[in-house]
Amino acid sequence: MTTAKFTRRFRGASDATPEEPQKERPIVVVIDDDPRMRSALAFTLRHDYDVRLYANAQEGIAGVTEMTSLVILDIRMPGIDGLTAYLKIKALYPKVPIIFYTAFQDILEKQDLLSTHKAFGYFDKNGDVSGLKAAVEKAVQHHSVVSSMASAQKLVRGLMPPDDH
Repeated sequence: MTTAKFTRRFRGASDATPEEPQKERPIVVVIDDDPRMRSALAFTLRHDYDVRLYANAQEGIAGVTEMTSLVILDIRMPGIDGLTAYLKIKALYPKVPIIFYTAFQDILEKQDLLSTHKAFGYFDKNGDVSGLKAAVEKAVQHHSVVSSMASAQKLVRGLMPPDDH
């Protein structure tokens, strides 16, 4: 009787196909004080990304890690504003791309964020979401390439003989 139970369990286990390892989805952090915007972005991005939502900059900054592939950041928020949050995140994680997503269009602010501060993108919340989705995909790919290059450089440095100069 014990053998029959064992055989059934064994057959069941051997008949099962091994699961393919599930690929980890890139982490996208969304920092926005508007709950509707957070929900809309989560809905838009959830199929391709691990979306993490934060209602204010302080929590959002704490939620960014070296595993974060992208931050989508509102500019005008109570407490810490988007530019201050951007600077803090870049100081901690300079390789993480940041896209600004705002309801307030200001041409000078946009130029400053894109050229001076090197934001990855700047999008209007009232605009077409397809442009934002394309920018998210590009930013995540960019982060993946930059991270891979940094890992390869670190590996190469580890293989090099010590500098005796």
